[in-house]
Amino acid sequence: MKKTLITLTALAATAAFAQSSVTMYGVADAYVGTQKARGGVNQTVVNDGGLSQSRLGVSVKEDLGSGLNAFAVIEGAVALDAGTGGLGANRKSVVGLSGGFGTVSLGAQQTPLQDVLEGVIDAQGNSSFSAVGAAMQTNATQAQNFIAYTDSVRYDTPNFDGFSAALHATAGANNNSTRYALNLKYENGPLGAALAYESDKGLNTTTPGMTAHMKTTALGGYYDFGVAKLHLGYGRVSTTTTPATPIASNRELSVGVAVPVGAFTFVGQFAQAKASNAPGTSRSFGLEGRYALSKRTTAYAGYNNTRYTVNNPAANLRNSNRFGVGMRHIF
Repeated sequence: MKKTLITLTALAATAAFAQSSVTMYGVADAYVGTQKARGGVNQTVVNDGGLSQSRLGVSVKEDLGSGLNAFAVIEGAVALDAGTGGLGANRKSVVGLSGGFGTVSLGAQQTPLQDVLEGVIDAQGNSSFSAVGAAMQTNATQAQNFIAYTDSVRYDTPNFDGFSAALHATAGANNNSTRYALNLKYENGPLGAALAYESDKGLNTTTPGMTAHMKTTALGGYYDFGVAKLHLGYGRVSTTTTPATPIASNRELSVGVAVPVGAFTFVGQFAQAKASNAPGTSRSFGLEGRYALSKRTTAYAGYNNTRYTVNNPAANLRNSNRFGVGMRHIF
């Protein structure tokens, strides 16, 4: 009897395992080049993440039957240049269910705003040479609000003939903050368009009685003509600390194009950001050349130049530049 029970248990475990899958995946990306920060000097560097941040992850999926699936993802950043990081779950850590109703996930995960910025607006896909990210970051630090939420729940709808939506909210465990984000996307064939909104209230509150409220809106789209793919984007970030404080806003416009030529892809992008609370404008230009060595391995060269100017010449911040040659491998 004991032997039979062991056999039946083994068979049951085998059947359950047959309905589950565990996948380890990752990205290894590094480049060598030069960079110069505003007001700084040129430096020779070896950096991680030219096109994509290096990472290591584990994805688990189980078929529960009737079209229902359980899943979990644990993903951590890896710094190839420093030899640190791994499965620390600092990029993504979720568990959830998916089915005909869509997908529900709990944990730390990317926001719907970031999905739109990286997947629709930014022709460079948020690389280290991206003009979209550099212009916003140079003009106002609060504009770089494209973060992942911890302690969050996210719902993604099914795809309805190209239309989809996502809603994301946090439980507010950090800094007593209230955060939510949503997007609406249409992607069908060569055409894509998206709108995203994110609200962060109580973000980085350090003074009693002071509550910061940051609101970010992004609108953009792309069209693939075959010979070239055109990207357009508009973004606005507004911030206030108290009801009596004037709202500080930052607006950005961007245009980018990706041109495939055989195994090569050439990407060019321009972005301009202007803040309402400071007499300055940042302009950023990014250029990349990518060569597909295989479906998973890409060699690349990238350059970014960002200039920030204000009305007072004495207060002008000098250019920042970045150039690099590197390789990305996806596994």
